[in-house]
Amino acid sequence: MVPDLEEAFRASPCMSLRSFRKDGTPVDTPTWCVPIEGRLCCYTDDRTYKIKRMRREPRIEVAACDVWGRRSTDWYRGRCQVVTEPNERERVFTTLRAKYKINYDMSVWGSYLVGRIKHRVVLRVELDEPVQPI
Repeated sequence: MVPDLEEAFRASPCMSLRSFRKDGTPVDTPTWCVPIEGRLCCYTDDRTYKIKRMRREPRIEVAACDVWGRRSTDWYRGRCQVVTEPNERERVFTTLRAKYKINYDMSVWGSYLVGRIKHRVVLRVELDEPVQPI
């Protein structure tokens, strides 16, 4: 990932993650993200439609955005995969905690309360080369 784009995602509160329904209709979802080693990482609940769409079709598009989904960068194409390696998952959660601080802690606490913590999956987005806006 180019340094300017990595910095845009690092500074942005969220990443708009665009996945696609079976009929090709795009669905945009703002999600917390952190860039790690040139890839964008985030987490979600494994029962969401977003994860179901991405397991069926890993082709996605991303853009830096605010919590309401208002974009601050162009869209970029990439591929999404679920991270299963425990050390990598822990690294993503540690980096997210460093970025989002008390908000992250409150989110984790809420997930424990309602039993969602066991359903968290980490997603890694690798942008297509060459990295160009759509």
